[in-house]
Order: sequence, then C-alpha cells, then structure tokens
Amino acid sequence: MQSACDRRCPWCGQPLALVWVHGHGQCVRCGTNLEECCRGETAEVVGAPTPVSSSTAGRLQERG
Repeated sequence: MQSACDRRCPWCGQPLALVWVHGHGQCVRCGTNLEECCRGETAEVVGAPTPVSSSTAGRLQERG
C-alpha cells in the first residue's frame, strides 16, 4: 500500500491533492474527478421508523 505522500493523480501524475467541489473530489492540477460524490451509499438515520411497504400497509388496515 502506498503512503499518502506517494499517491499521485492517475491522469496527470502530480502528487495527489484533492479539492472538493459540489460533493466530489477532483485533482487540484488537472481537475479530473477522482472521488465521486455518490457511490451508492445510503444514509441511515438512527432511531428513524422503518418504512412500511404498500403490501404491509394493506394488511395492517385489514386488521384494523
């Protein structure tokens, strides 16, 4: 594994320095997007209620 000091931009070869623009990280020198803003992550709110599907909601109303 490379140390942080040895990391370089794969496009321009300069020592890697990122600037964060609109949620993504891009190389300071060439502007290539190196850290995408979304890679499929989802947010989980601790203590938030679990969403109920429409089929489950219908069964709950039938019991009502």
